[in-house]
Amino acid sequence: MDFGANVFGLERQDVTSTAAYRAYAADPPHEAELLFQTKVLAYSLAIWKKHASHVRQFVDFCSRRALSIFECTPSVLNLFLLHVAQEGKSFGTVTSIVDAVSFVYRFYLMKNHALHCSVADTKKFLEKVCVHQQNKKAAFDSANIRKLWDSMFMKYKSLSDIPLPELRSFVLCVFQHSTFCRYSDAKNITLDDIIYDADYFKICIQKSKTDQAGHGDFVFLPKQKLGFADPHMLLCLWIKSLDSPADATCYLFPPLS
Repeated sequence: MDFGANVFGLERQDVTSTAAYRAYAADPPHEAELLFQTKVLAYSLAIWKKHASHVRQFVDFCSRRALSIFECTPSVLNLFLLHVAQEGKSFGTVTSIVDAVSFVYRFYLMKNHALHCSVADTKKFLEKVCVHQQNKKAAFDSANIRKLWDSMFMKYKSLSDIPLPELRSFVLCVFQHSTFCRYSDAKNITLDDIIYDADYFKICIQKSKTDQAGHGDFVFLPKQKLGFADPHMLLCLWIKSLDSPADATCYLFPPLS
C-alpha cells in the first residue's frame, strides 16, 4: 500500500479511505497487506514509472486546491488538462496524463473520472489545439545517401584513402539503404552468406526480427552501372579490403574493436 501511495505522491490517509483498501481491510491486517502487495506487484516497474510523473503533477494540482484526487470530479480533471495545454505541452502528454489518472482510479477501485464523457470531449478539443510531437526520426532517404556519396568523393581521392572505421560506416549505410536491411541483421552477415554474381549480390539473412523461426530470407543488391558510385561496386571493393584469419568467421561488417 505504501509503495502504491508513495510512487504517486499520495497521502496514506487518502489511500486507506479507498474502496480497494477497505475491501482488503476486512481481512486480518497482515493478510490485507499481503493482498495489497500482490496487487502492486501485478504491474511491472515500467508501468509504475510510466504513470508516476503524470499522476504526481495531477496530485500537486489538486493539493494546491486542498483536494484529494479521490475527491475530484471530472471538471477538476478537465481543468487540469486545460492547464497542461496552456503550458504548451503536447497532445501526447495530455493522453498520457489521462491514461495515468485512469490507471490510479482503476488500481484503487475508485470511480474512473478519466472515462467521463466530458473528459473525452476535452481531449478532442485539445487534440486540435495542442502541439503534436513525433518521436520518430526522419528516414535516411536517397537525398541523404547522395550527400554521403558527394562528401566522400570530395574528402578522399580513392577508397584506399578512407580510414577503415569511416569506410565501414559508409559502406554499411549504402548497403542498408540499397537492401532495406536492418542493422541488427546486417551486422550478423558473414561472407559465407553472400552469393556473388556480376549483376547482383544475393545475401542470406539467417534470422531476423520478422523471421523468429530462423528459416532464413534473402536480400539482393543489384548492379546499377554507376561506376564507383554503384552500391554493387562499392560492396565488391569493401569485400576485397577485408582481412580476416582463415580459421575465423569473417563478417561482412566486422566489429571495429
